[in-house]
Amino acid sequence: MGGPVVHRSVSQYTGFVRCGEAYRLEKIVKAPQNQAGWFIQGTAYHEAIEKWEKSFRSVGPDVMAEWYEEAWDREMSRALAIEPDTSRWLTGGVTKPAKDIERRRERGRGQVEAYFEYAIDAPERVWEPVDGMPAVELPFTISFGEVVVKGYIDQVMEYPDGHLRVRDLKTGTKLPDTAFQLAVYDHALHDMFDVKPGFGDYFMAKNNAPTDAWNLQDYDREKVTRWFRGMDRAVRLGIFLPNPGDACRTCTVRRFCDFNGVDARQYPYEESVTNG
Repeated sequence: MGGPVVHRSVSQYTGFVRCGEAYRLEKIVKAPQNQAGWFIQGTAYHEAIEKWEKSFRSVGPDVMAEWYEEAWDREMSRALAIEPDTSRWLTGGVTKPAKDIERRRERGRGQVEAYFEYAIDAPERVWEPVDGMPAVELPFTISFGEVVVKGYIDQVMEYPDGHLRVRDLKTGTKLPDTAFQLAVYDHALHDMFDVKPGFGDYFMAKNNAPTDAWNLQDYDREKVTRWFRGMDRAVRLGIFLPNPGDACRTCTVRRFCDFNGVDARQYPYEESVTNG
């Protein structure tokens, strides 16, 4: 259980729970990962919206679309430097990678423009907690027991009656199964500003609207602490259980996994596991 102190994150936790072997290959031994257009789409979408909200909504959808295109081009160049052969990229279905990339670029641009139309007329606005700065991509560090968790809250929204709601932006098609991510944001907001909304939602870009509010009351501090402690302890002890299933199709390290016909011993367990 010794070793350097490291931080955890919501994505680390959810990735570990989804499949311990994929987590090991990705985070511990750093196996090469397949690229995918949906990563670029998500990054560019988030960046364009962050810039718009932090500009106090001072520009129109045309400028937002330009910001999206700039982010897309930058992230695309980075991804191509890692894997220039796009035929090896992952796709969400049977679409050829080149076509998938083309479609996602256009779809993401449309989603950014649609966000503008939604946000302008929506009753909620981004909360401005400190010196009038919008609570967008809000960095946080929170301790659940001895486990330090870091991350960013996509948005904190304020409604006309004054109540707050934590929000995460999603460009994927699948709604998250739980509100765990939102609950961590809720606790982090309480630590930072002594406010605890108790509710959150996911803004689904495919629908250009937020989900109904998720009640976060069941995710008390003790429960979340126990979960992060369990994940942290398992990683430090090198306990990584595979979970083959539907998620294998979009797994970025599936080509190195035993369950996909490849000998994963080429990426063996390493003693530096505490850094995972």
